[in-house]
Amino acid sequence: MKFGFIPTEGGHFFDEFLEEVLLGEALGFDSVWLEEHHGIKDHYWPSPLIGLAGIATQTERILFGTDIMVMPFYHPVRVAEDSAMLDIMSQGRFILGAAIGYKPDEFELYQVLLEKRGARFEEAICLIKQLWTQEEVNFNGKHYQVLGLKIEPRPVSSPHPLIWLGGWGKLSLKRAAMLGDAWIPGPTADLDKLLSSQKIYHDELRSIGIDPSTNPTPLTREVVIAENDEKAREIADKYVMVNYRDEYGTGDWNHPLIGGEDDTPVDQFEIIRRDRFLVGSPQTIIKELHKYQHTFGVDHLICRLYFPGISHNFIMNELKLIASEVMPALRS
Repeated sequence: MKFGFIPTEGGHFFDEFLEEVLLGEALGFDSVWLEEHHGIKDHYWPSPLIGLAGIATQTERILFGTDIMVMPFYHPVRVAEDSAMLDIMSQGRFILGAAIGYKPDEFELYQVLLEKRGARFEEAICLIKQLWTQEEVNFNGKHYQVLGLKIEPRPVSSPHPLIWLGGWGKLSLKRAAMLGDAWIPGPTADLDKLLSSQKIYHDELRSIGIDPSTNPTPLTREVVIAENDEKAREIADKYVMVNYRDEYGTGDWNHPLIGGEDDTPVDQFEIIRRDRFLVGSPQTIIKELHKYQHTFGVDHLICRLYFPGISHNFIMNELKLIASEVMPALRS
């Protein structure tokens, strides 16, 4: 199993973010990721590609990517060019993770319509792949047109940087199968939802002649690890639940799962954590991960470690615990 993490992100905390990334690489983590949301105090950065550019030349081995960027807020030519630059700067270590977005006030901020965002997304991914791989692009879509043009420079990754696509609806899962190199599930779904969505994704892969076992199986989870279960539970109850009580659980977010089809109470920690959070000592985390390994087949775990208010020092200690105790148990 490969291990990645989402470090401190948001506010004026770039120095903390960078220190965590450098430690993660030194400890042997495989990847680091940034998310995207807008207007959230001390949580998330609005420009994940810029944040990742800040580590592209500071690191040597670790993969990095977006988990995820909200594609409807960008013109696909700009994404293709900026991603190519990141791929060049890092010598082929960039992964583009993208989805269609869902938060109404963000679309209002960008003056972009929520309606038809899926169709625009599909065209954008197709156009980006052409711009990355073709000397001359002739793309005449309903939403985007590029006729007889190209971008320079193109990525160094062959045939192009990996594209991991997120989303939970049937159309999103179909797009992930048809257009992506992997489906990247977010951290909010419980195991039942993960498995039912994965079945749809695998069926779509098989329908176009792709063996699901040939694609990566990444998974993002909320992770709080400490020396003992009690300490981890205390931190999770204080900080992780902010995401669920004050963000996802509010009507303003219009989250596709939390507060939507998933009516799990967001103010009851023991209920919402079940088959959703990885909270505990290294031994507890290892036990939980074996379950995800055997049922979901996860081969690249992305640990979301940052939640508003949680300390930088605590995250640094989490990285050390995962690297010294969890990673060896899951890689053996």
